[in-house]
Amino acid sequence: MKSEKNNMLFLNLLNEYNQAFYDKDISKLKEFYDTSNNILIYFDNHKNNDTYYLDEHLCLISDFFENGKATESGGVEPLIIENMNIFHKTHSACLCFIARYKSFPTSAVRTTMYLEYLNDKCKIMHVHCSFEPEK
Repeated sequence: MKSEKNNMLFLNLLNEYNQAFYDKDISKLKEFYDTSNNILIYFDNHKNNDTYYLDEHLCLISDFFENGKATESGGVEPLIIENMNIFHKTHSACLCFIARYKSFPTSAVRTTMYLEYLNDKCKIMHVHCSFEPEK
């Protein structure tokens, strides 16, 4: 039962995180990261979007929210989350799942998120997104 409760905690966290993207809410997104140490390593599935510090990532995201990009739809759009796997220990967790852009479901985006508990809050420390290879 404890595992199901923990899994729901992480699913809710992912849903809230995604909602902050949909809402283009930088302030809300910051709550998911370790802002005091500027930590976030983010490997993106789009060219020139990898970052090694939180402030770099937030700068790219702010630009994307304001200007869009030549991505699948050009803007933020809902994701379809599939094949969620959650691995967690006392002070850390790893979420592995497939995400699909609603308007561009093929190819799927393989996603891994590493989280740590800091001051009793779950913080995203690393994200790796990559399109699945062509079959």
